[in-house]
Amino acid sequence: MSYESYLMFKLNHSRYGIPAIAVQELFFLPEVTAIAETPRTILGVINLRGKFLPVMDLYHRLEQTRPPFQLTDSMIVLEWQTHRIGIIVNQVDSVQAIAPDQIAANVCGQSKESLPDGLVTGIANVEEGIVTLLNPEVLVEYALIETAFNPNSDFNNGSVNDVLKHPSDSGLYDHFDSQERQILQERTETLRCSIDNEDSAWLLPLAVVGLGGEYFGFALETVHEFTEIHKITPIPCCPPHIVGNINLRGEIVTLININGVVELPMNGVRSPTAGRSPSHQQAVVVRLDQRVAGIAVDDIFDVTYIHPSQMTTAPIALHSAKDEYLQGVAPYRDRMMSIINLSKLLTSEALVVNEEV
Repeated sequence: MSYESYLMFKLNHSRYGIPAIAVQELFFLPEVTAIAETPRTILGVINLRGKFLPVMDLYHRLEQTRPPFQLTDSMIVLEWQTHRIGIIVNQVDSVQAIAPDQIAANVCGQSKESLPDGLVTGIANVEEGIVTLLNPEVLVEYALIETAFNPNSDFNNGSVNDVLKHPSDSGLYDHFDSQERQILQERTETLRCSIDNEDSAWLLPLAVVGLGGEYFGFALETVHEFTEIHKITPIPCCPPHIVGNINLRGEIVTLININGVVELPMNGVRSPTAGRSPSHQQAVVVRLDQRVAGIAVDDIFDVTYIHPSQMTTAPIALHSAKDEYLQGVAPYRDRMMSIINLSKLLTSEALVVNEEV
């Protein structure tokens, strides 16, 4: 059966999904500069590495009341064809694969007439509950029509600067104190900085996870979805790194613990049903050719994009056996993130997974 991956997020305590293929980038809420005389659907723009990024008020677009923004809110950058927009959401949850038979066109007795035509593509019934699926093409096209200038223009172009207001004029951040405003400004400055000769086609998308108090990046192209670990079925006579099997919507997936290979303590992974709190409560499901496996992790933090120029080799003083599986290191938040070559790791002699799809 053909699955499509969706990025799940929350808005006003409701769950939404958008095709992961349309998601270009994720980051925490920055300052948004308001645009004069634009419809309420457009909050304004941000300077994303020297280019305008229109920011849509998704609450207004879905005809909902927008709560005050928080520092923990996230911005999702959507790309359709050659155009991009940003939407602000309460929380980004996970990437999840959904089969066509899980999706219904509408809810019996409930009309979508109050919503913009074509915005909602259907609803899906997943383990966590009902998810409303949105059409990224409709969102991007609508935002471009509503925006008062060409979003591909340079941010420093004088003709477009004339229509911009200062962030403080928008009223979006009046409830933030001085420390929170400083954090917003730092985030905005980080996004503004251009990478020399940057080409978005060369950006490397990474899923950022936590293991043993450290950050690790997995290439997003190998990640099928994120999932919570609810029950583990032990497999007799297996090496310690084989934790057991989990049931992923009827598909049996082998769950592995890579701590030992990346030289972290081999904490036990227990099923929540065993009456004890598990060391790892989440898993990253990866697919490599005909192999599928679940990697037990402590936390799933983010989906982020880095330029290859941001990735460096590990310092000589830190070289160890795990370097064989290390593509490099890159800055993430306040520390460095180790970027793991999953293809090499999962086919190595130290950690072999032969689970067939």
